[in-house]
Amino acid sequence: MLGNLYYGTLHTAGITTLARRLRQGALVLCYHNVVPRPDHLPPFGEPGLHLPVDRFTAQVHWLKDHYTVVSLRELVDRLENGRPVRGLAAITFDDGYAGAFTFAWPLLRALDLPATMFIVGRAPDRPAVFWWDHPVVRNGTPPDDRDHRLFALSGDRAVILRDASAGAVADGPVPSTHLPADWSVVAREAAAGLDLGAHTMTHRTLTQLGETDLAQEIARSRDVIEERTGWRPKFFSYPYGIWDGRVHQAVRRAGYRGAVTLDYGLNTAGIDTCMLRRVNVPAFISSPAFAGWAAGIRPRSSAHSPNPRLESLKIPSPQTSVGR
Repeated sequence: MLGNLYYGTLHTAGITTLARRLRQGALVLCYHNVVPRPDHLPPFGEPGLHLPVDRFTAQVHWLKDHYTVVSLRELVDRLENGRPVRGLAAITFDDGYAGAFTFAWPLLRALDLPATMFIVGRAPDRPAVFWWDHPVVRNGTPPDDRDHRLFALSGDRAVILRDASAGAVADGPVPSTHLPADWSVVAREAAAGLDLGAHTMTHRTLTQLGETDLAQEIARSRDVIEERTGWRPKFFSYPYGIWDGRVHQAVRRAGYRGAVTLDYGLNTAGIDTCMLRRVNVPAFISSPAFAGWAAGIRPRSSAHSPNPRLESLKIPSPQTSVGR
């Protein structure tokens, strides 16, 4: 489990608590999926993305006890108006996994905690396994193909699956929790108070696209979500956390109020709200490490934490995210 000794020592010494109380920035958490406990579900997919529900439950209760959890909209309001944000946290989910709707959102609703779910515009139409969870991609090819897939193949599902000789459908059954939620589920939960954000149409790497495709991925995804749910997204999430100045400006021109990256860190007054930092939560993180990362304590290079480039096939590290 990630960082038990290192972060446990910091916690015991009171350093984590002190850092949390002194930090001025607001926390934005990034989750992907929440699934049944491992003993209730065979392993499937990219392991860093699928958080067991018991661990998520513990994290959420800890968060409620130690932070004021607000909507992403309220957090951006405060940042834009120069109001204090210390002690605030927002919860976000990328990709729109069915498990996040089934296990995470009901718990958050019961605790009266807001959240934003970023939806891939085409994914709910015909829910199919994301390429990074595909068994052949996971088991049949080396992990150092990551950059090749994200850049040479533009993060394009169809191209990546052809390249991996996997076809369009996973071999064997895919757990329903590991598929995107369909539109009926997305629309129902949006009506129940879940904030929806846009995560492009096809989850391709935006920096690799021409101007026409770039505009389509950014703007059309918002329109599709509104057409299918009645909810018009105000916020955008960069696929794979990869962006540059051109992509950032395209998001600004599209009229979003803000956009979230996967650059690690907290958010202080004056930050560009289309460059919001997040703390990505790996499924294997320990409780002391979770508290440390939330407080802004995360060694960039340390034997106590894995190489950020290997934390998830899908998620680049802060150092390798394109653009600042």
